[in-house]
Amino acid sequence: MHDEVLNIKNEAIARIMEARDLDELAEIKIGYLGRKGKITLLFRDLKNIPNEKRREIGNKINDSKKAIELTLSKKGEELTNTSLKNKSDIDLTIPGIIPNIGHLHPQTIVLNEILEIFNHLGYQVADGPEIEKDYYNFEVLNFPDDHPARDAQQTMFIDVANTKYKLGELIPRTHTSAMQGRVMEKTTPPFRVIVPGRCFRYEQVDASHGVEFWQVEGFVVDKQIHLTDLFGTIEFVLKSLFGQSTKIKFATTFFPFVEPGVDAYIECTVCNGRGCSFCKKSGWSEIMPAGMIHPNVLKHSKIDSSKWSGFAFAMGLSRVVTLKYKIEDLRVLHTPDYQILKQF
Repeated sequence: MHDEVLNIKNEAIARIMEARDLDELAEIKIGYLGRKGKITLLFRDLKNIPNEKRREIGNKINDSKKAIELTLSKKGEELTNTSLKNKSDIDLTIPGIIPNIGHLHPQTIVLNEILEIFNHLGYQVADGPEIEKDYYNFEVLNFPDDHPARDAQQTMFIDVANTKYKLGELIPRTHTSAMQGRVMEKTTPPFRVIVPGRCFRYEQVDASHGVEFWQVEGFVVDKQIHLTDLFGTIEFVLKSLFGQSTKIKFATTFFPFVEPGVDAYIECTVCNGRGCSFCKKSGWSEIMPAGMIHPNVLKHSKIDSSKWSGFAFAMGLSRVVTLKYKIEDLRVLHTPDYQILKQF
């Protein structure tokens, strides 16, 4: 088999050296190194070689393959250079094709804008774990044990088999509000904090809801903080994002970790208040639930609620993006189609 290997190598190199163009060179490569090429078949036939000679023959085949590959590479460069020299009609002044390198995702663009607004207001950015303890996600935030938000119909649970945790102690966080307790127990007031991050809820997916979403949580603790401070902050932020003519309204609501609780709405930008599937035909879209931090939340973190007070708010980032760019369905944001994303 030694002679066969040597003959195939010499034959291949001779044909390569005589090749007249790149197409012919490609055919030669397939004929010798392709799936059914002569060198490939030699490797397959090694199983029929006696064990004491298999290693030696295998090395010779491998050396021949490398020699053929090297000759192919050199001949390919030679043919390419010759082809370019022969093309006298090439206009070197024509601009080249600019590669498509993409751009920031619309959600990232809006998040950066939000962070810039809050940086102007003196907020610091905090980050926390996406797999959170029930203690920070619910207990610190004044959720009672029987609150519906802690049920499997709304919250997903982590399989903690063979770990030190009990079922229900670890969950994918349902809101970045879980960072309130983590920050408060390690930080002395006064402080202003903004927490962007990914959250998870067992939701019915539709044009304005998703199982996985980004939220921007914010909270302030200081002396002499009032509800009017919260309203002024919300108005400043929303008008900075959507324009000074943005229509805003507030409605009372309930969350265990604030008292009183409010919902901030803006006139739906998708339909300009006429009513559509995104705003549930109401003409208004909820965008910023908020409220004054409940004294129990402060007490959990050993902050004296008679001395300090504060407010908290949250923004669904995907919803902000859809309203800012007038997208009728937030599921568009999760498409990998660049033809869609490049519009933003």
